[in-house]
Amino acid sequence: MTTDPGSLQIDGSETPPSDEMLLARFVSGDDEALGELAGRHERAMIGLARGLVGSDELAREAVQETWVRVIRFAGTYDGRASVKTWMYTILTNKCRDMRTTERSRTRREHTRRSPEPAGERGAVDPRVSEAVSELEEPGRETLVLCFCRGMSHSQAAEILGVPIGTVKSRVHKAIARLRERLGVEAGLRAQSGEVSA
Repeated sequence: MTTDPGSLQIDGSETPPSDEMLLARFVSGDDEALGELAGRHERAMIGLARGLVGSDELAREAVQETWVRVIRFAGTYDGRASVKTWMYTILTNKCRDMRTTERSRTRREHTRRSPEPAGERGAVDPRVSEAVSELEEPGRETLVLCFCRGMSHSQAAEILGVPIGTVKSRVHKAIARLRERLGVEAGLRAQSGEVSA
């Protein structure tokens, strides 16, 4: 593979290709470029999906289906948003669909999923994880994007397709709900970023 002279830094080292360059290479037939893109983002995508759907199994399924859509629609990517934002939007929408399906299935079967084993979610207080999972969908999604995934309000707004003021309002309301549910101490932990991803 030849090195693009424009990708060299002053010290002669190669600048990693952007996500947009990798997607363009994939569209041109370079399957390895998709693997590179997945290497950069898959772990964070699984974390985001886990925060949105509440289980590792569903999170992995959502991410897998997101990659299928990325592969299928890579040629239609128009550059209006970054590749990362585009992929996270696909993933967020897939997670919404899965939660709706899961709720319907659970209602039909009249059964509850068993809780995750201790330690499955890391060092996060299980009460906080449970309280976050019980938030209404818009607040939960926004909280997971901003606090668990470290996105700015403007990035979350772009992914969710809402104004930045709506994101700020949702975060404020979600934190207020957590404080109500868990008390001020847990709400403050959530505000500082200790919510399940």
